[in-house]
Amino acid sequence: MWEFESLRNHKNLSPKLINILFRRLIFIGMDYKKIYDKIIEYRVLNPLDKDVYSESHHIIPRSLGGSDDKINLVKLTAREHFICHLLLSEIYPKDTFEWYKMNHAFLMMCSTGLLERRYVNSRIYELKKKDFSVAMSWNSKGEKNSQFGKPRPTDVREKIKIAMNRRLGKDNNLSYQERKKIQRIEEIEKYTFEGNFFNRQKRNTVLKIFGINLENDFNKSVLTLKENLEKLYLVEKKSTVEIANQLNADSETIRNYLKLFKIPLRNLSESIKNSNADVAQR
Repeated sequence: MWEFESLRNHKNLSPKLINILFRRLIFIGMDYKKIYDKIIEYRVLNPLDKDVYSESHHIIPRSLGGSDDKINLVKLTAREHFICHLLLSEIYPKDTFEWYKMNHAFLMMCSTGLLERRYVNSRIYELKKKDFSVAMSWNSKGEKNSQFGKPRPTDVREKIKIAMNRRLGKDNNLSYQERKKIQRIEEIEKYTFEGNFFNRQKRNTVLKIFGINLENDFNKSVLTLKENLEKLYLVEKKSTVEIANQLNADSETIRNYLKLFKIPLRNLSESIKNSNADVAQR
C-alpha cells in the first residue's frame, strides 16, 4: 500500500510516482478521500518555502460551495495540485453533480497552456477520457450552456449554413459532382484554342518550356506562343532538334506543338539541308 509519508522526502512528486499512485488508486480501489485529506493536512502543517513554485488550491472546491477564505486555501506544488484534483475526480459516486463538477475541473487541470504543462501519461489519459467526455457533455447541456435561450442572429445562421454546405460539397444547392462538372465545362470553354483544349498539364508545360503563362489572358498568350514557334521554325528555319536544345526541351514536344498550331513540318531531308546551310554560314 502506498504510504503518504513518502511525501516527506519529496517536495515535488516525480512522474513515475504519479503513475504508481494512479495505477494503485484505480486497480486497488484505495480510499481516495483519506489520501486527499492526508495530502492537505501534510501541506497545511508543512507549508512550502516562498521560493518554491506553488499553486493555490481550494480545499473544498468552489464549484461545491467552497469559499475563498484563507482557511479554505492551501499552497501546493504543481504535481500535488494535480494529484488532489485527480483524487477529487474519483471521490464522489459516478453521475452525481459532484462527480461531474470534479471531472470537469480535472479536465481543465489537464489542459496545457503556453505558460504551464501538466504531466498526463497515456494510462491516465485512457482511464479518464470517457469521464472527461461525459463531464463535458453534461456541462454543456441546458442552462449550463452559455448560449442557452439566446436566439441566434439570422446572419450567423446563414453563415453556418453556407459553411456547412461548402464542407459537404454543396454550393448554390448543387451537389459536389454537379459543381465539378460545371467547373470542368467552364475550364474547357476558357482554355480552348482552335478546337484544342489546354488542360492544366499543358498550361504548366508551356509555362516551363516557353515561359508563357496561359492563365493570364489566354487568347493573347496562346497567339504569342504560336508566333514564337512560327518565328523559330519558319522564319529562322531551325529544326525541331535545335529548337528543343534552345528551349531545354525534347524534340517530340516541339513537334507536337507545331502540329497543334497546324504549322507544316518540313521533311527530314529539308531539315538536314537547313542545318547544313546554317553550319556553312557560320
